[in-house]
Amino acid sequence: MNTSITPNFRGWRALIVHRQSENVERLVRQLSRLGMDCEQVWPQLTQLSDADVVFFDGDNGFDGLFPWPEGHAPVPMVALLGSEAPGRLEWALRQGVSAHLLKPIGSGGVFSTLVIAVANFTQQQMLAHEIAELKTKARLRPKVVRAILCVMQSRSLDEDAAYAFIRSEAMQRRQSVEALCESDFFSPTNARAKKRV
Repeated sequence: MNTSITPNFRGWRALIVHRQSENVERLVRQLSRLGMDCEQVWPQLTQLSDADVVFFDGDNGFDGLFPWPEGHAPVPMVALLGSEAPGRLEWALRQGVSAHLLKPIGSGGVFSTLVIAVANFTQQQMLAHEIAELKTKARLRPKVVRAILCVMQSRSLDEDAAYAFIRSEAMQRRQSVEALCESDFFSPTNARAKKRV
């Protein structure tokens, strides 16, 4: 079972990308009660600085609103939504939203929205990292196969023993099997490799 600790937001910095309004004032009051510092910017965010979370206007947002590629936010993103128009929801989702808060903003809901946003963002980051690792392993799989064949031939080993040899070398070098096989360690021109293999 995966358990997560509810974060304490005291000392966090919230960036609010929204034109000045009563909704923003109510949001700032709630965030301040949680011990957060707030900064409001509009019409465009030029840099993230040291923000821990971004609240943004999902109703009036536009392409190019953020200084990072669409869907690659470096912090949790919370959409402030008053409209349920499909185009607006689709745009907010493309930004990599981690949670949303309905307008008009009332006297509650901000804390739970923040908790959900942070949990979703953390999970999104972990999944993105795992996917990147799997893609790298898949890309390097042919090199691993070539290295196994090289070790099998040079040491007269079967496939399992050859892989065990490569894994042992990788562990000694404190790198992944794929990284070792991508290096020139198994290159025919590497004299040191010939001695080891």
